[in-house]
Amino acid sequence: MNHSRYRNHRTPWTLRELDFVEKHYGSMATVVIAERLGRSPASVRAAARSMGCSSGNKPIETWSDEEKEIVRVHYAKGYAHVMTLLPGRNRGTIQWMANRLGVVSARTWIREEEQILATWYPEEGVAVADRLSGRTADAVKLKACDMGIRYQGGESAGQRIWSEKERMLLARNDHLLLPDLLKLFPHRSRLSVKKARERLRRKKKMAGQRMAR
Repeated sequence: MNHSRYRNHRTPWTLRELDFVEKHYGSMATVVIAERLGRSPASVRAAARSMGCSSGNKPIETWSDEEKEIVRVHYAKGYAHVMTLLPGRNRGTIQWMANRLGVVSARTWIREEEQILATWYPEEGVAVADRLSGRTADAVKLKACDMGIRYQGGESAGQRIWSEKERMLLARNDHLLLPDLLKLFPHRSRLSVKKARERLRRKKKMAGQRMAR
């Protein structure tokens, strides 16, 4: 088959294209859809099958509940990560399903965020997520790996995420001197406790400023 006539043959499917296929597949001739999108009829049929569209324009449940749950849980880490968990799904259909489920993908990192990560990740590890609004510890870890930044803290415990229980204990005892505070967290390094206290006080300050407005 000569694919040169299809202008978008080698380009990834967009959400708009997949939505078009979902809306019109079965009610519009496949060749017409293909011409509109610059795709081959075979690729249109493959996309329709992947999304679960039948030729009668009635959806076929081809996505299992387990697959959907994987998209819900892991899509925030990016479609590439989900593709490793769902090898039978391509980028376009994963994005399409995420859109159907109302799941938001990881947003693009801006330069300022990358600078914060480069500055603080070697010292704080995934705890730097507290400095980055809307970023999870997993997102921070993946981005640090992508940028080639390594955690260089004194203890492996320093990279462990603070639990809600630990945060509450810290908040109740924030008035203590650091040496006394350290006794409450025997499995945390001095640096880890110090940084956690700084984050706590910074959040308190920001909350106070919002209430004062």
